[in-house]
This record gives sequence, structure tokens and C-alpha cells, in this order.
Amino acid sequence: MRSDNAKSGRVQGWLIFWCVLLVVALLADPAMTVAKKRRNPAPAPQPQRVWQLAFQDDFDGPALNENLWETQFPWGRDRSNVGELQYYAPDAFKLQNSKLHIAAQPTQPGASHLYNSGLISSHNSFATQFGRFEIRCKIPKGKGLWPAFWLLPTDTSWPPEIDVFEALGDSTNTIHMTSHWLENGEHRSKGAEFVGTDFSNDFHTFATEWTDKAIVWYIDGVERHRVENSSPHVPMYLVANMAVGGSWPGAPDASTAFPATFQIDYIRAFQSEVAPNSVSGKDENNKVKKKNNGNNDNKRKRNKRKGRLTRRDVN
Repeated sequence: MRSDNAKSGRVQGWLIFWCVLLVVALLADPAMTVAKKRRNPAPAPQPQRVWQLAFQDDFDGPALNENLWETQFPWGRDRSNVGELQYYAPDAFKLQNSKLHIAAQPTQPGASHLYNSGLISSHNSFATQFGRFEIRCKIPKGKGLWPAFWLLPTDTSWPPEIDVFEALGDSTNTIHMTSHWLENGEHRSKGAEFVGTDFSNDFHTFATEWTDKAIVWYIDGVERHRVENSSPHVPMYLVANMAVGGSWPGAPDASTAFPATFQIDYIRAFQSEVAPNSVSGKDENNKVKKKNNGNNDNKRKRNKRKGRLTRRDVN
């Protein structure tokens, strides 16, 4: 009987010991967590990037704005040296319903090129180093057609080159996004394809954000590609065009309908600013800032009118 009581006492003692140990562990865990957070503080929030509108054309006028656009490359209107079949004609454009129409069509027999098409360049009006570049457009469908929106260096060297988007007329559900750069004297490139809807059926937005650290591509506001640590560090200008033929798209065939039209709703370029870091609730003098209880929608509208957009606004 005494032996049973002793065993029971030992069991109770062990139970009490483990219960006490569990309580101590539970009480100690929050303190340990707080101490760990103090040793490893959360990274400081990154300042929000703000984009200041620097260049735009909404194509609302009666004709192409020649103060903004040239209709050729700095070196001319021909690209036959790379196998393309078009001549970039100065009369390949029409503005209709606030859209720019770039038309490609066959030339008359005896002409120097098989096709006429169009190109617009901001080489003489606008260039920048880093920024956000955006086009809203509807691409054409047809074998041999090659619409694109891209950036080239103002000194006409190559590379670098940033292709905001390229598409081939016989695979209009695929968008190509590429960066070209020079590394140790050799050409390097990195690209990606996004396969989605048929982009020839409606207007879509293609954008690239280029900073000193990375180049990021967006399609209809969604990030689709990124290249880091290979950003060009030279001023670049804008090009939008529709090539015909070349080694990549191949020549048009009997299925290609002409005239083929590349429609552009707008082209915009933004330069980068960094907004004050409002997470801490203090300004640069470390004074507590008053909370802004104004309507955010109204603020966004005011920013748009000023040409000032944040990443949230433009995406």
C-alpha cells in the first residue's frame, strides 16, 4: 500500500514538473520573439517611386505632330541592310478618332522597295536616361508584319536597345520583350515572351520601367519580365514603327491583307522621382506630419492632371 502511494506521489511530482516547465516556456516565447525582432529589425521601407510626365502624344490633332516626331531614323528611311522590305515613307500616317494609323502596303512596280510603311522617332524632340515608357496600341495581323515600340541611344551607337514590345503578325497572341547591352565589348541580350490573348483584337498597354538597377516590363499593368544589373546608362529616344519582312518575321504571303494598320492610341514617357517616405509619419525635419484625411480619388485625379503618376496609378 505504501509502495503504491509512493509511486502515485512520484507520478504527481513529474506531472507538476512538466506543467511548470510548459508554463515557463509559454511565458518565455513572446519575450524571445521580441528580443529576436530587436536583434533583426525589419528592413526599412523603400521610398515609393513617383513618375513625372515628361513627354506625351495622344494623337488628337488633324495630322502627325512634326514638332514631336520625325518619320525616319537619324540615318535614313531604309533597313534593307538587315533584310527588311519596307521603305519608311513620310506619308504612311493618318490620324482618325484620336488614333494614329501607321499603314503598310505594297508599292508600285519599279519602286525601290516592295512595301511602304511608317516609323515615328523622338530623336530630335525627346530623349532621357531612365524612366517609364508606355504605349497603348492595337497591333495588326498578317504574315510578315512586325510592329514594335522601342528605345535607341541618341548617339546612334548599338547596343544598347530596349524593346518595350515587339510582335509578329502571324502570332499575335505573343509579345516579345528584350534588352540589348554591351558587356566587355560584346553584345548581350535577354528577352522573354508572354503568350496571352490575341492582341490584334483590341487595344492593349505595353510599358517598361527603366532604372539604373533594373528594367521591368508590363503588359496591361501586370509585370511580365525583368532584367537586373544590365541597365543602359545613356540617353535614349523613342521609336514606334511597323517593319515588313526581315529574317525574323519572314516576308508577307498571300494571306497577308493590305493595307495593314498599326493603330496607336497614345505614347507617354515619364521621368522618375522619389516620393517622401511617409511610412514613418515624419517629414525630413523629423517632425510629425498631420494625417491627410482628404479623398484619395480626388488626389489621384489632381496628380493625373499635373502629369504626376505613382506606380499604383499607372499600373
